[in-house]
Amino acid sequence: MTLIVLHGVESVGKTTLGRELASYFGAQFLPEFGRSYCEINGTDISADELLLIGRWQQHNIEVALTEHRIVISDTDALMTAAWARMMLGHDLPELFAARKGDLYLHCSPDTPFVSDGLRVYGNPEERARFDSMAKAVLHQVGIRPVILRGSWDARRNTAKTAIRELIGLEPISLSS
Repeated sequence: MTLIVLHGVESVGKTTLGRELASYFGAQFLPEFGRSYCEINGTDISADELLLIGRWQQHNIEVALTEHRIVISDTDALMTAAWARMMLGHDLPELFAARKGDLYLHCSPDTPFVSDGLRVYGNPEERARFDSMAKAVLHQVGIRPVILRGSWDARRNTAKTAIRELIGLEPISLSS
């Protein structure tokens, strides 16, 4: 069982990339529970709701890992912890205790922000601040993510290389 987590702020391509990577590697893609929750309940989220979102994301991860050899998750409790830090101004320690991924792919906010009615932090200063918090959460628990930045092709190639190394596949030429 291998858990790969896409990490990063809103509108950086986590969902699109996660689906592509899951298809490429024959893995299970696990969508972000928090997005579904906010579609129903709105984005004015309390600490209790963030804990609920984190618990459900982790529950869904655990279920997926019992059914699939490789799971690529569009977030985890640590990203929910970053949301708590950004939205509430403090940590929710329970979120730090959840199972950690085997690989974190952190998507940098060097992509255009696309508003979709649910995304909250669209201005460049907010995105940069949130990105720093998201990386700080990983650092706090000793995780060194693979940073994905630049063009979509560059992100995709960096992610594929990191996953291939993790699961023990030989690297392939990026030109093929």
